[in-house]
Order: sequence, then structure tokens, then C-alpha cells
Amino acid sequence: MKTLGAIVGLALALALLVYLATRSQRVLEAGLPPRFECVGQFDALVKAGENAVPIAGTGSMAPYIPAAAPGLDPLATIVAYARPRAGATFADIKPGDLVIYRAAWNPSHPVMHQAAQRDAQGWIMSGLHNNRSESWERVTAANFRAIIDRVYLWPQ
Repeated sequence: MKTLGAIVGLALALALLVYLATRSQRVLEAGLPPRFECVGQFDALVKAGENAVPIAGTGSMAPYIPAAAPGLDPLATIVAYARPRAGATFADIKPGDLVIYRAAWNPSHPVMHQAAQRDAQGWIMSGLHNNRSESWERVTAANFRAIIDRVYLWPQ
């Protein structure tokens, strides 16, 4: 009987973990800003506006933002442009928001990932396609750059 109770308890714990993981994923996906398909790169740049942020095709936000085509350098290939939300500050970040920030692990390029969870040190970020969140580093007021309002992409 004890074995049966342990198995039922384990099954319930596993079901709870699956529920929490899928709920977290839905929150992230629901927080994504509108995405607009354009006829080409120039069209996307014009529609994104003068403050457009070029987005490299690393694949971390796939399928929402596609990865660079095979054979192209994902850090050097622009696959989308993002428009920052006017006047947005670090204090305005909500779970699921796409945020541009400077990451210590990638000092040469700004990074764009989703705000997953806030704790006492700042926001834990996550790429939609990444296997894990960036639990080792936080977005803070010091490294925050922008919250993204819209994304414009084109067929690759």
C-alpha cells in the first residue's frame, strides 16, 4: 500500500510540474508583441521606423523570429527589425515582454529575449526556443535598453 501511495504521489508531482511548465510557456507566448510579415528587408526596415533594432538570426526566438538560413552566419544575418515601445522603462517590463538588453555573456551585441520571471536581482530572461532560461544573469535597470512593441520580418 505504501508503494501505491508513493507512485500516486510521484505521478501527482509530475503532473504538477508539467502543468507549471506549459503554463509558463503559454504566458511567454501570450506576451509576444504583434509580428508583421513584410515583402522584403527594406519594407520591414521602413515599417519598423527610425528607431528600428536589427535582430540577428540566432534562432533563440524561433519560430516567432526565424533563424538565419543554413550556411549564413546567425550573428551577422539580420532576419527581422524590432520597434521599441516609446517611453518604456525597466519598471514597465512584464512577463513575456520582448526586451533588448546588454548581456555580460554577449558584450559585442545587444540581446533580445523574453522576460520570464522577476526576482530580487532583476528579470530572468529566456529565448523562446532555448532549452533553459538565463538563470545566471539578470536584466536590471543598468543593462536594460528597450521593450519591443512590434516585430517586422520578411521571407528568408
